[in-house]
Amino acid sequence: MPSVARTRLDIVIADVDAHIAHARSFAGGTRGAPAAVAGVARPGRPFTRAATVLLAGAMEGYVEAVVSETARALSFTTQQMKDFERQIEFSHGVSVRHLHQLTAVIGLPFVADSIGWKGLPKGGVRQLLADLSSRRNKIAHGAAPDEARVSDVLRWRKLCIRFADELDKKCAAVVLSKTGTSPW
Repeated sequence: MPSVARTRLDIVIADVDAHIAHARSFAGGTRGAPAAVAGVARPGRPFTRAATVLLAGAMEGYVEAVVSETARALSFTTQQMKDFERQIEFSHGVSVRHLHQLTAVIGLPFVADSIGWKGLPKGGVRQLLADLSSRRNKIAHGAAPDEARVSDVLRWRKLCIRFADELDKKCAAVVLSKTGTSPW
């Protein structure tokens, strides 16, 4: 059984999938959008850009939610939860720094270095978060209008889901080891 945070992530992933499907309807494939349709330059690009920003936001929200859920399962005091929620409030982005700041508090320091799977190169989680964060920032700040391809979003989506599943397991293991019961 996944965490509530992981279950909520699936809802946002469905929205990302809808954006990808719409972009593909213009692209006719997985690489990207055609140069123009009915005089509109790259008509699928707004949907791949939106999917990229949405996926980055979903991952940020997932990390924040799963660490909060883990902290509650670890029976943080009311004041500790207030302090932790305040820390979450002031730390933004889907970055390795953000991930490590939050997971260290729940007993998972440098968790990005301990998550991996067959087929993912060493440092793959770090690279995923760095790439997704960088692309999101470029798109959100208008610096890279061409920086959104269907193939990239599909690859990140797949990696994000696997990363979330692995982080869910790590968080549950911390709670199990400290309380003797699995939180989810």
